[in-house]
Amino acid sequence: MQSCSRTFSTLVTLTSLALPFAVRRGVAQATESEPAQRKFTSAMDISLGVFGQLTQSRIPNTVVQADNGVFTTEKSQSASPSAGVLGTLHQQFTPWLGYNVNLGYTRLTENYAYGIAYVPSPTSPSKAGSSFSQAQVGTNVYETTIALVALGPRTKRFTTFGQFGGGGLWFLPNTHPDATNEQTRPAMLFGVGMNYRLTEHLGLRAEYRGLFYKSPDFGVTRNIGPVTRLFTVTNEPTVSLSYTFGTRRKRAR
Repeated sequence: MQSCSRTFSTLVTLTSLALPFAVRRGVAQATESEPAQRKFTSAMDISLGVFGQLTQSRIPNTVVQADNGVFTTEKSQSASPSAGVLGTLHQQFTPWLGYNVNLGYTRLTENYAYGIAYVPSPTSPSKAGSSFSQAQVGTNVYETTIALVALGPRTKRFTTFGQFGGGGLWFLPNTHPDATNEQTRPAMLFGVGMNYRLTEHLGLRAEYRGLFYKSPDFGVTRNIGPVTRLFTVTNEPTVSLSYTFGTRRKRAR
């Protein structure tokens, strides 16, 4: 009986010594396995939205001083505001970096104007004069762009992002009989936005998109008017509904 008591006492002592070591080791193993449980899973979503197209007007002018007077020329280029649709395929390939493939469409009117004025010098026998002309071309505009997407600060439901990339804009004139040439313009895309998760699959996206490109001239003939090619920026505030494929992977408990 005394021998059994000593054996039991020895087991209790060994257990009390080994228990803290086992607990520490178990905690360490759980900590090491946690990153694996949080392993990133590539996500893909598609979105469809509407945007407002707002293109800045460009009005450069040139002043030339001559012996007989001053010649001033002014060009004007703008596009009428319009609404459009945008489809986007988005995929993340790291926790913070992904890409967008965008397809867009809108219909607008390109507006062009050209004016020149002459003011004679006091000693010049010439008279002052001026001339002005303008042109308008209605066109369909199609966008195909690809952009890298960097995710910013995020919460459980909100995710912010920025994007930068490029692609092409296709201009297909539809209202002027002399503007029959389709034209493609390289474009640079930039923007920022925010995603809001409604459910496991559905979400809302609000973003600002900017397109930098050179305005089309449609390979015009002299009958169309004073068409110019100037670099411009189109602003596109956009709101979309998105759908995420698959489901979120939850951590093991």
